[in-house]
Amino acid sequence: MDSVRGAASASWPPEAVHVEHFGADAQALAGERHPFELQLGRSGRTLQVPQDRSIADVLNGNGVPVVTSCREGVCGSCVTGVLEGRCDHRDVFLSDKERARGDRIMVCVSRASGPRLVLDL
Repeated sequence: MDSVRGAASASWPPEAVHVEHFGADAQALAGERHPFELQLGRSGRTLQVPQDRSIADVLNGNGVPVVTSCREGVCGSCVTGVLEGRCDHRDVFLSDKERARGDRIMVCVSRASGPRLVLDL
């Protein structure tokens, strides 16, 4: 898959190359996890995300419904806007360009790379 994507990207712009993933990036999901503070930008509410729970789990567990489907960062159903903070992207849905912008996150698998993340919720 990586070889095909590399060959296509050598000839076409990245946004013209579409690939589908049928599973998560096991290496990205296995990365180090640390707890962080999650703030909801619309309400100002602050939640704690422990190292062993996803953002989606914390949100849903605190009465903030988040739609999820794959729970592996593949489908994009849980994409959520980011207002502040740096993202540790662990999905395979967003493009490199989208990840670099840092304004969206897949809350089912991705995390904050710093101590705090503010979501557009």
